[in-house]
Amino acid sequence: MMKRLPLIALLFCLLSSAFLSPARAGNSVLIWPIDPKISSGDKATELWIENRGGATTLMQVRIFNWQQIDGKEQYQTQQSVVASPPLVRIEPGQKQLVRLINQVPPPPGREMAWRVVLDEIPTPQSQAPNQAGLNFQMRYSVPLFTYGQGLSADAAQPALSWRVITQDGHSALRITNSGKGHARLSRVSLGGHMLSNSLFGYVLANASNTFPLNFAASNSAELRADLGNNKSWHSTGSPR
Repeated sequence: MMKRLPLIALLFCLLSSAFLSPARAGNSVLIWPIDPKISSGDKATELWIENRGGATTLMQVRIFNWQQIDGKEQYQTQQSVVASPPLVRIEPGQKQLVRLINQVPPPPGREMAWRVVLDEIPTPQSQAPNQAGLNFQMRYSVPLFTYGQGLSADAAQPALSWRVITQDGHSALRITNSGKGHARLSRVSLGGHMLSNSLFGYVLANASNTFPLNFAASNSAELRADLGNNKSWHSTGSPR
């Protein structure tokens, strides 16, 4: 049975996802690929974790169902896709293979979205003797997409539209994807305002995502974004 991930964990997943290119942080953990996929007919794909630091790293690997409902991100626990092993110990200079296993095939013709969340677990050597204060541990979040029979990753393309809405008294950008595949947005600008020079966010297939704005925007402005694979998108919004 699916359960919703606690709000604080949701926020942590969203924040961490903006820094994956590939996933890396000050503790010298490297994770690749940053966009794993399980194609139709395949049972699993690979995720590698490398420890480039000087201390042992212990990591828990979990996979959450990822949806966008009413323009908001939602994550839920599930057992359709699992990580093996779910807990890994990586010595300095070593790397570990984690298999992402699809136990339940996606519906035919559908792209399904998941978040692979990797939490660093404290080890005895991760804290120096007489060290005071909190020992901050890292969390990484990697998107995973699986494909049902009859749909390939190349054929699953987004179909995007957008409009400016008012949310909590402020302008916000609502992007809707009516296509069969997700959109990975980067280098996004609206009406000459650069919203992001790098990864901006995702809009899942047949879903909408909402992004707060810090300026008053108009639907008559032009939105530009990179979609990856040398593809770009530019459009004016909907007056609705």
